[in-house]
Amino acid sequence: MTRSLLALINKSLAAVALLMLVHNQPLTSLLGDLLGTYNYTLPRLALGRGLAYVGGAARLRRVVRHLLSRQSPPRSVKVGLIGGSISWGQALAAFPAANITTRNGCTPGVPANYMILCLEQSVDPDVELVFVEFTVNNGHDATNALYGNSIVLDMERLVRRILQLPGQPAVVLMHVPTQGMAQYPPGHPKNPKHEMYRPYYQTTEDALTVVHSYYDVQSLSLRNALYSLAVAERDGFKWEQAFVDHHPGNQGHKLMADLAVYLLQSTALQLVAHLPYGREDAEAVAAPLPQPIYPGNVAPNTSMCLLGDRFRELVVPESTSGFAYLNEGTVEKPKPGYVANTTGAVLRLRLNTHREGLGLAGPQQPAAGAKQPETDKQPVQIFFHHLRSYEHMGVALFSCVSGCACAPTEVDGHHAEKVSQLYMVVLEVSQATACDIEIKVLERTSSGEHKFKVSGAVIAERAGRDAWWNNALMGAKKEAVFGIREHNGDVMQITYTKAGKAHTYGNNGQLCFWQ
Repeated sequence: MTRSLLALINKSLAAVALLMLVHNQPLTSLLGDLLGTYNYTLPRLALGRGLAYVGGAARLRRVVRHLLSRQSPPRSVKVGLIGGSISWGQALAAFPAANITTRNGCTPGVPANYMILCLEQSVDPDVELVFVEFTVNNGHDATNALYGNSIVLDMERLVRRILQLPGQPAVVLMHVPTQGMAQYPPGHPKNPKHEMYRPYYQTTEDALTVVHSYYDVQSLSLRNALYSLAVAERDGFKWEQAFVDHHPGNQGHKLMADLAVYLLQSTALQLVAHLPYGREDAEAVAAPLPQPIYPGNVAPNTSMCLLGDRFRELVVPESTSGFAYLNEGTVEKPKPGYVANTTGAVLRLRLNTHREGLGLAGPQQPAAGAKQPETDKQPVQIFFHHLRSYEHMGVALFSCVSGCACAPTEVDGHHAEKVSQLYMVVLEVSQATACDIEIKVLERTSSGEHKFKVSGAVIAERAGRDAWWNNALMGAKKEAVFGIREHNGDVMQITYTKAGKAHTYGNNGQLCFWQ
């Protein structure tokens, strides 16, 4: 070893020693009021393994810089959570001096390709940090492909959608073990029935490394952190202690919070100790997004979930009569929509179904070398939200009347079940920049009355028939219950603040605080 190298090492060690003291006070005591006294459950080595990708982290460093701010009053920082199931409330203690508002916009059972369309229903536009967890809900690519993996394609578009929000948020992908991984192998005493078991490598999180590194979004892996502990059946970290079925339980959520806090506090220490936020970070935050990894894999630049005021913007007033926009719920739990009670009432909506250049829905993408279909000739699916109930309801005809074509579809709002629910009816519509669709209340009725209510629409991201929407959401039927209750106002999304829990309904974002 040369003397010059030894000298550099000695200088580095001396610098590290100096960093442990600031004005002759331990660094930990100076940061105590900023970083709090969060108690980790995961061991140190597991925490380190769980940081799957950190990278340059310019956007994350900006957020943490805001969390460390000592300005008075404290600067507000918004954090968003989307995916299947993430718990955050207990992690607020990690930054006691910060004014953090965290919105849990998770939608159980929903994969990334739904959130691409309806992101704004789950996060605020000025959010600064978004945690994303879709590993379980996304499932597996049908072909197990490394290149052109459908899960990677979907996640790239979702990440691009989030990064392009007005608040230029940092994005952290949180990966959890896929279904069957949080399980003991067949023949193990705790798996006598040979239930589904997946080994360590059977997950899409490894293929998603390309998204982490290309867009410099951070990645946390509960699999990496927990796997060796669970396999060794270390108490407190066994599969059955951390998971309920294939979802993280209370202990699993605490371990996920550990990883999130460890990433944020590690970034904070880096900023304070030796790498302050600077011009290079600011330039990286402000830089435009690069071209997609896969050419043409672009995300829509606006929400395709047209609810509330966005749905009202679709109405062609001069061609609408007999329908009125009403809130049939309460201020705290609104149920808005266009309502008619007489035959002949007409609601005309104008939508943009043009999808040229975006390719087909995922499962219809042609194989490499295959002939490319004319995507502008493929229909686009529109899913209309309408009310079905056991009383008062009538029948309406959905039809394309100008600019586009579709098969007319009659929808009966009456059913025998003693429940009132939002349903979805799907129309396959030709592509047009101005597609006029008319909803007309008919004379025919099975309830004796003629009420009809329409409350929203979701336009498919790409042309063609999307397998998830048809099979998982619609059940391969023409009409089905709109089951994403966090977005139709039936279930509240939880927002955590220092004032307590705030509950928000996904259809309009109004808040109702609970202490």
